[in-house]
Amino acid sequence: MFLKLIKYLKNILVIAVITILLLEISVAVYVHYKKLKIEIPTYSFQNTFAFWYDLNTDFGTLHLPNDTYRQKKVCYDVTYKSNSEGFRDVERNKQSKQNRVVVLGDSFIEGYGVSMEDRLTNFLENAVDKPHLNFGLAGNFGPTQYYILYKTLAKHYKHDAVLIGILPSNDFIDDDYEISKKYGGNRYKPFFEGDYPNLKVVYNLDTITQSKARPKKHSFKSKLLKNFSYTFALYNYIKAQQYIAKIPKETLLVNNQIPSYFNFTKRQLHNVRFAIEQIKAQANGKPVMIFTIPIYKEIKAYREHKKNPLGKAMQAFCDSTHVAYLDLLQKTNTLTLKECEELFLSCDGHWSPKGNAFAKQHILNTFNFYK
Repeated sequence: MFLKLIKYLKNILVIAVITILLLEISVAVYVHYKKLKIEIPTYSFQNTFAFWYDLNTDFGTLHLPNDTYRQKKVCYDVTYKSNSEGFRDVERNKQSKQNRVVVLGDSFIEGYGVSMEDRLTNFLENAVDKPHLNFGLAGNFGPTQYYILYKTLAKHYKHDAVLIGILPSNDFIDDDYEISKKYGGNRYKPFFEGDYPNLKVVYNLDTITQSKARPKKHSFKSKLLKNFSYTFALYNYIKAQQYIAKIPKETLLVNNQIPSYFNFTKRQLHNVRFAIEQIKAQANGKPVMIFTIPIYKEIKAYREHKKNPLGKAMQAFCDSTHVAYLDLLQKTNTLTLKECEELFLSCDGHWSPKGNAFAKQHILNTFNFYK
């Protein structure tokens, strides 16, 4: 009787293992076929559980110092490393005899999805032999945070110019306090509140310890599932999509569309403008250069209706405040749609190495600081 029970349990175990393997294989095929924008298994325990945390009480998002994180998706496999200050950059001294540029922005500037040698700041640094201090951060990082990061930290590094990348497809939402209060209150972030130009900085949480994005210990089971299971990755992706689907559309939409190059409120534009004005004031006469970054969907839309309200508004504002401006959307006119598509990672939407090189070339050709 006992031997029969053992044999029965072995059969159950074999069936369970085969079922799990078949499920994993099926999910892996589906993820690769659909090129889903999810992290896939690295099959290694060397990975930490995450790379982006809410750590800084002034601007929120940051990396743990001297951390390493491998991110693998269908179309790339990149290992990120942070320096002692928690930025994806080499070590930088605060004082230097070299001409240096402080670079601010979000995931596009940080180089999400590409190696350090294939991202914009490294391309610029190699082209002009001037260190470009990369203070870009992914993780819902917007212009208000660019300003506070610059004021509290980056400005204390000796530099001769400031370069800022603005991503309209999410910077308007990232900086919108009203949207955050309705659906994004579980991250620690600063926002501007009030009527332009009388804006003040507020935080959506009382303390940073209330943030959902704090470092914490994870069980062996959690690490095993994250690093070895396609099914777990798909499960988390579905949960995230369900969360997004529950957000009332009227919370996000402007004129029935998500804010972007072509669709934004006056308040959202004023928040970006105010952040730039404050950075310029903190820069104490140093050149400030702004460029706006289109995503592929916006490039296609621009070719359809030829309207560019943000580019027009940003140019007028920058001219009035003596800030140099580059609209990368207009520069895509020289490319075919296929060439535009190649500027972005096929499974993610961030710049590919070609996209970073494209931005580098137009920055060098546009801003007098580089001539």
